[in-house]
Amino acid sequence: MIRVLVLEDNLKALKIITEIFGELEAEFGETGLTIFSEGNLAEKFLENFDVNKFDLILLDYFSSDDKNFHQVVFSQVDPKKVIAISSLSSRNLEAQEKGVSRSVEKNYADLIDFKKQLKKEIKAILNY
Repeated sequence: MIRVLVLEDNLKALKIITEIFGELEAEFGETGLTIFSEGNLAEKFLENFDVNKFDLILLDYFSSDDKNFHQVVFSQVDPKKVIAISSLSSRNLEAQEKGVSRSVEKNYADLIDFKKQLKKEIKAILNY
């Protein structure tokens, strides 16, 4: 089973993300998605869970409770497993400065392109 941690607070983006994994299920098998939109809950969960058990982490910047998801995960995560998915390129650049090599900017005006690019990056990490 593929384990994916999703730190994202936007429902439209979450819909796209779940669609992608539904489409990839035939290729990669069963996928377990752990989704947090609130930073405080994510932080409490990650304090008691080995984050390295996740095969992939999709990382937005802000959470719905105005916490910074980057602060929640970067002390514990292998950045090679992370795809930064902020709608602001400056936030994705901040993730790159912390070692993240993959990012896809969320463009709410063109979520079809976001889906296409994100799917490509997800496949690249999972095929590694």
